[in-house]
Amino acid sequence: MSVDVCYVIAQGFAARTVLHTGAVPALRDRGHTVSVLVPHGTSGSLADTASRLGITLHEAPPLQGRYEYFSDVVRRYLTEDVRANPALWARHVRILAEGVGRKKVLSARLGYAANRILRPWAATEPLVRLLEQILLVNPAMETALRRIDPRVLVSTYPVEPLESCLLLAAQRRGISTVGQLLSWDNITSKGRFPVSPDRYLSWGPIMTEEIREYYRVPAGRVRDCGVAHFDAHVRSVSPGRIAANLTALGLDPSKPYILVGMSSPFFCPNEIDIVEWLASAVAEGRFGPDIQLVVRPHPLNVTGYLADQSWLPRLDRLKGPRVGVDYPTLKEGKLVWNMDESDLPHLANLLAGCAVSLNSGSTFTIDAIIHDKPVVMTAFDADQQRPWWQSARRVVEYKHLAKLLALGGVRAAHSYDDLAAAVAGYLADPARDAAGRARVRERECGPCDGRAAERQAQALADVVTGAWR
Repeated sequence: MSVDVCYVIAQGFAARTVLHTGAVPALRDRGHTVSVLVPHGTSGSLADTASRLGITLHEAPPLQGRYEYFSDVVRRYLTEDVRANPALWARHVRILAEGVGRKKVLSARLGYAANRILRPWAATEPLVRLLEQILLVNPAMETALRRIDPRVLVSTYPVEPLESCLLLAAQRRGISTVGQLLSWDNITSKGRFPVSPDRYLSWGPIMTEEIREYYRVPAGRVRDCGVAHFDAHVRSVSPGRIAANLTALGLDPSKPYILVGMSSPFFCPNEIDIVEWLASAVAEGRFGPDIQLVVRPHPLNVTGYLADQSWLPRLDRLKGPRVGVDYPTLKEGKLVWNMDESDLPHLANLLAGCAVSLNSGSTFTIDAIIHDKPVVMTAFDADQQRPWWQSARRVVEYKHLAKLLALGGVRAAHSYDDLAAAVAGYLADPARDAAGRARVRERECGPCDGRAAERQAQALADVVTGAWR
């Protein structure tokens, strides 16, 4: 039995942007059938969600080791100027500095040497593409697609080896492929996609420009649709929900609060120290007698290979009359960072109610700006001075964040004094930098009207029917 649209979902954040939005219901309302390909089995919470949405769930074939090796070495070192990309350069230096895994270190050294020698030669690009084709051809993926028989395959994270193999298999079978990227940093911070989809659903103007620059995609093959999981910021917010969130955290819903969205220790290794400093400052009334603090750990803090669970007891000790800790609601299962569907509207209301939002360089920045909330990035290492490759200082140099900061809607704090001044300034004048925040919304996300999922569904429907050629 054939299906119109098949999504590939390799991790929980992709599940959120596809299954926790209105995209699938909008496709089904248009009369189209939908299926989802996932790794690690088709039982558990994903199966329940699929049943509720009326879609089919399929398990993707397992990958072999050479595909993982390709992702780690060939893609990063032979398709991009590593030294000119802060995100890739930091990863390279970190591998050498930490020296974990002889094979990994040797691969990094050889990969970088090849990068310096071959990158200036434009003639090497076709050879790299040929190597990609050889390494990524996977008969098991082609068999899986033959069984599902989709008219359109949608990839949310094309740098993932599983998704690269499936994209290539689809293209070899003449199946239309679409990229619906789950995050704004995927193009500039992850290395080149081994296989570029035929068409893209873009967040907004900046992402569209990057797609066309990196992958030479014609203008007619990219549509600015907005961000489906940001629709919740428009459609699910109410004063009652905001108040209920604060009451559940033991805080006073009538008083203002600062909201901190944390990242993984991989990106900001001393963030827990900064959060503890903030909690102390709030408890002492440094930002005013009524200000409260809500700390929201990232799923990366809680589970997965980037987590540091030693932070969790320290967070729990912060809880008090003026400080609440809001843990993300994760589902059990093998799909990493798989969020409960209730978590997205919950987060939207937390952001809608805050006075100032803080983070160390995550998508939390844009989430807050959709609500026109002032944002401060904590681009420092508490009282330490870590090496650049490990420091939170490096993150604001990443290309996607440098572009955002240049729009003027967000302030980066490089010390505790900077942080205190920025927070106090925004509390005193919430309209500060409002024009810059409006530019960020327009450039990063396009129209934030709660209808991004509808636009995505219509674009995919147009691929199915041949209206988008």
